[in-house]
Amino acid sequence: MTDHLGPLRQAMSDLSEHGGTADMYERALHKSRQTQRRRALTTGAAAAAVVFAIGGTVAFATRHQPDPLTPPGSTRTSAGPQNPTCPSTQTLGTMVELPAGWSFASRGVECVEAWAAADVQRPDGGGVIYLFHYTAGLGWRFHDQGTGWDCTDLGLTEPASFCTS
Repeated sequence: MTDHLGPLRQAMSDLSEHGGTADMYERALHKSRQTQRRRALTTGAAAAAVVFAIGGTVAFATRHQPDPLTPPGSTRTSAGPQNPTCPSTQTLGTMVELPAGWSFASRGVECVEAWAAADVQRPDGGGVIYLFHYTAGLGWRFHDQGTGWDCTDLGLTEPASFCTS
């Protein structure tokens, strides 16, 4: 008995040379890329939702937070709705760049109405006071440095140690 499988084997060999498996490879590669894009999109959307939820919670919590206490290193000498919380020496240090060797004195900050004053220690030992002013909407800002100011020029109605009169 003779078998006539030669032409069938030749046809199968021809098909395999044309890359019959390449179609499956391309489809698998396409599906893999599609899955990766979907996962990236889903992960990005989930991350955005988490960030939005956390940000909303933090914004809500900070908006309904009581006023902070007076920070350490500061002395509050007057109160009222137009008088802000007295800043600390650390807060004032972020507003000005002191020359090398200079530092805010350890006695703290004196606040009167919307003014804050802090003594500065210098290597030569001379006394200098840095004066800051609070403006609603802007916050604390550096105003001047010196040894004293006229309280009436500053618009103060209360006495202050940094005033000369």
